[in-house]
Amino acid sequence: MNNPLCRITDLSVGYRDRTALTGLSLDIFSGERLAIVGESGSGKSTLARTLAGLLPDDAVFAGDIRWSSGQTPSLGRDLGFVFQDTSASLNPVLKIGEQVAEGAKRHLRMTWQAAYAHARNLLEHVRIPNPEAVMNAYPHQLSGGQRQRVAIAAAIASRPSILIADEATSALDTVVQAQIVALLDTLVSEAAMTMIFITHDIALASHLADRIAVFKDGRLVEIGPAADILSSPKDEYTKSLIEGHYDLASTPLISAGRRP
Repeated sequence: MNNPLCRITDLSVGYRDRTALTGLSLDIFSGERLAIVGESGSGKSTLARTLAGLLPDDAVFAGDIRWSSGQTPSLGRDLGFVFQDTSASLNPVLKIGEQVAEGAKRHLRMTWQAAYAHARNLLEHVRIPNPEAVMNAYPHQLSGGQRQRVAIAAAIASRPSILIADEATSALDTVVQAQIVALLDTLVSEAAMTMIFITHDIALASHLADRIAVFKDGRLVEIGPAADILSSPKDEYTKSLIEGHYDLASTPLISAGRRP
């Protein structure tokens, strides 16, 4: 691989009552799909929020994060973030069209008219049925899957180069999960984005990731090409994740290891 887009060195993050990450060193490469896999409390979401500048005020941060550009990506402009809970990203009292258009107006300096047209096109692109009507709807009027599609549209409205999806499918049923994963796959490919996919489900990770990083108790226990991690895991914890959540005999590797 080329020089990393982001180099994380000896990163530790703690809160008043616990340590979330300890001594993490990890490279993220431009254009790759990196899946961060682990159980609740493993530190994967803390890493996502650290990269996006979304740590709470009480967090204690140590270590080094260096971006190849020399500047930290701006959330909303350079880096899009899709949350597990759409209530964290969608305002219940604003119409969908306004919420998706706002990022384009602010970061792409579009007029409201152009931003609304852009938002309508995005809703169509993320396969929202009847996007014209949804533009005038409120979040509570949509299904969970539709709200997540809207959240994805809002996250990519400013055409970011990096997309972080933090457990973006875990609140959805299995069928909708598969649809959202397929959608992310298409969107990231089309825009050549770098994606960091946070999940507890190693099976879902296998459908999207070039590489998989396995977290446990705030530490990185294993990282490598997705196909290698799934076929020849070295760590016992990784083996337990695969045995418990992933049937290698019946689930095809749709895109794992697509890049060398």
